[in-house]
Amino acid sequence: MADILLTYIVPVYNTAPYLDKCLKSLVNQGLASDEYEIIAVDDGSTDGSREVVESFAADHHQVRLFSQINAGVSAARNLALDHARGRYVQFVDSDDYLVDNTMGPLMRRAVEEDLDVLMFSFDWVDSEGRLIKVSRPRNEMPTTPTMSGKEFLDAYTLMQYVCWYVVKLRCLNERSIRFNTSLIACEDGELSPRFMLYAGRVAYCDMSPYCYVNRGDSAMNNTDNEHLRRRIFSQIDAAISIDRTIKEYESSIGEQVPASVSGLRNLYLYFSLTKSLMCGCVDEAVSRMRSAGLYPFPCIGPETNYLGAKWKVLHRLMMHPGLWSLLSKFRNMMK
Repeated sequence: MADILLTYIVPVYNTAPYLDKCLKSLVNQGLASDEYEIIAVDDGSTDGSREVVESFAADHHQVRLFSQINAGVSAARNLALDHARGRYVQFVDSDDYLVDNTMGPLMRRAVEEDLDVLMFSFDWVDSEGRLIKVSRPRNEMPTTPTMSGKEFLDAYTLMQYVCWYVVKLRCLNERSIRFNTSLIACEDGELSPRFMLYAGRVAYCDMSPYCYVNRGDSAMNNTDNEHLRRRIFSQIDAAISIDRTIKEYESSIGEQVPASVSGLRNLYLYFSLTKSLMCGCVDEAVSRMRSAGLYPFPCIGPETNYLGAKWKVLHRLMMHPGLWSLLSKFRNMMK
């Protein structure tokens, strides 16, 4: 078997209207047919999504289809990782797609520079493919030279979404890095620091090959109160897991993590508190953070300047439990 350069990992759950476009985009990337594979994992779809993949696979030998009882996107991605044969992996959601002929040039750079991680931007588009915005790191960085993951995170933003990355499979397998299946939100941000902190060769290319489709009916837009509550506590659990990653790194390497990593942890905590006001679960959210030693939020060293003066003021305000209780009572009175 020829060396497979890239494995596309596509978790599939009830996205039949979008799947064909997604799969077609993966085979139109300027890579030879024996240089890549597509692993699609059907996560218990009930809308005919599996049949769409089977039909596409009948004409494309690169497609491998696995199935599981509905267990979530993280479990689907993990199953694919366990079967991946590519030197690199790329995560593509089944309702998204890639711009034609963009991954070929990016993969050439990854190979030529023997990168562990290659990053890029993505475009937010609507269901008709119309551009909403280009999503880039906060500091609008240009294409970078190769550097270590630690150097990159010292200089730039930690990009939490895995669709921003192509990652060498060996880097994930050597550290047994897999998605946390207990999370229903922020599973990407929980995973990213675990491979970025230890990556030896990292680069960013200012291209946008990935199109993220903003669907009004997606799980991200579900406003059911109980669903929101579950997402809030998943976000807190992701922050707790990132905190463990921080402690493990600092203990093993003997250096403080870059501010962008501890900043992401705190960002999840901030958003969890603000969202908890909407669900009336502020006390429970604060209690979970306290039990993990994360309230008041740790904010020391270079992280205090991560977002400048506004960050410091916001941090001081949000570290007073009485403020949250007052805001919660005020919101209940306004209902």
